[in-house]
Amino acid sequence: MKFGFRSLPFYVFCAILWMHTSSYSQELDLPSYIELVKKDNIDLKQSAKEVLIAKEETKMAKSSLLPDVGLNGFYQRDFNRNFLFINDFDGSITRLRTNFNNSISANAVLNQAVFDPAIFSASKIAKLAEQISGLQHEYLNGELIAQASALYWQAIFTKASVTVLVENTNLAKAQLEQIEKLHNKGAVSNLQVQQAEIFYKKTLPPLQNAKNQFSKLMDDLKVLANIPTAERIVLTDDLQTIGLNNVIYTDEAGLEGQPKLKTLKKEVEIADKQIKLSKKFWYPKLNLTAAYNYDAQANDFNFSANENKLFLVQLGINMPIFSGGKNRAKIAKASIERETAALNLVKTRRDLHNQLRTAENNYNSAVTNVETYRETIVLNERELEIFKKQLSLGVVTTVEFKESRLRLTQSRLALLNAYLDLHIAQLQILQITGQIN
Repeated sequence: MKFGFRSLPFYVFCAILWMHTSSYSQELDLPSYIELVKKDNIDLKQSAKEVLIAKEETKMAKSSLLPDVGLNGFYQRDFNRNFLFINDFDGSITRLRTNFNNSISANAVLNQAVFDPAIFSASKIAKLAEQISGLQHEYLNGELIAQASALYWQAIFTKASVTVLVENTNLAKAQLEQIEKLHNKGAVSNLQVQQAEIFYKKTLPPLQNAKNQFSKLMDDLKVLANIPTAERIVLTDDLQTIGLNNVIYTDEAGLEGQPKLKTLKKEVEIADKQIKLSKKFWYPKLNLTAAYNYDAQANDFNFSANENKLFLVQLGINMPIFSGGKNRAKIAKASIERETAALNLVKTRRDLHNQLRTAENNYNSAVTNVETYRETIVLNERELEIFKKQLSLGVVTTVEFKESRLRLTQSRLALLNAYLDLHIAQLQILQITGQIN
């Protein structure tokens, strides 16, 4: 038996290919990530199918306005003979055959609704339902974009937080090393060395928690955009690249483009049409029928010798007389549903208006916080530099240096959190006003 061994260059090539594949990563800024969500999100795909279904239902409703045409036909072969027996005056019996060997029949019928309020209204209601389906898809699209954007900025925030916490750990480690050098010179006690070591170890759990949270957020981002879990993605945006502009106060009229309000308005329109339809219950309904019928029988397939033809046009009218109070109840129900839809519209408009005011306040507060924490960080950095020099001289205790380090770390994290609040508030404003896309 012979075994084939591949050459060394082949394995080197495979190793290089594996390293290249495993190290490949997809770089995503926010717009490119949002495009992936729009294209591959499963919920959006399902919603798009619902829109297509609504369009087909509209076509089905409109088809009732067109004539309904049907054609039927059959051929029959009789294998038994049937006779009619007649008694003659002389007592004899005459036998007459009553069927033929072959018979054919065909008929065509056309039905056309000439006047039927139910059919006309159903078509209009189906069209409104289709529009509602499109608005619901638009609303879901905005919701998912807002969710994806917020998740993206949360991941950027956590990534930046990891960087701050790493620096905090490095500062604590540098403090420990400095204290150990001073201890070797006999300038500090064992207690200060132990304190510095504990302060350093305390920086590790928050750093690991932030890394774990970042990993979880990256998985959530992949799920939302339907990206394979094994694929590596890199987020390229910076949390702090956002303008610090004051929000323009938006009046209530600016909310009318919101898909949710548009949907509720369509629901009110449907309720109005349902009321009108119920009130037209007593209207007469006209229907036009045109029919053609052909029958023929023969023993030798010569059907022209024994055939019947019939063509007719019929105009029918149907007028309801009594419904037992059912239609009156339908009108009352439709009126209540219309009032409910109108109240829901007013309530939703008011809620959105309040949400908009809150988002604008959050935005302005975040702008103020960003400016405040920027100034605070400058002061904290100056303080830490002074403490570093004093620590090297043994003038500052480990506790004092730790407090200075924590103040700087907390200010940096607070600045990142203010920027995150700024992004979230901006997203909320765009979402509430229906401008997110």
